[in-house]
Amino acid sequence: MDSALISVLSSAGVAGVFCVLFVFGLIAPKFVIEDLKSEIAELKEALEAERDRANASVAAASATRDVLAAIQLGRSIGTKAAEGP
Repeated sequence: MDSALISVLSSAGVAGVFCVLFVFGLIAPKFVIEDLKSEIAELKEALEAERDRANASVAAASATRDVLAAIQLGRSIGTKAAEGP
């Protein structure tokens, strides 16, 4: 930004200071802030749902691993029993 423009706006008083703050993004309209807050809330809900799905996937994978280990153990025991003493 041009320093001359900043000096003109700041010398204009309160309105000039407001304009400078608005241009730099330090002041935002209320509806923008409300939109950001609602978007953040939606993203937090989506993140929580994603975490729940991930936790469910981990539990399912663990259960599948246990079932496969049991099947393998059963086959191993069955093979040894079939071979005899």
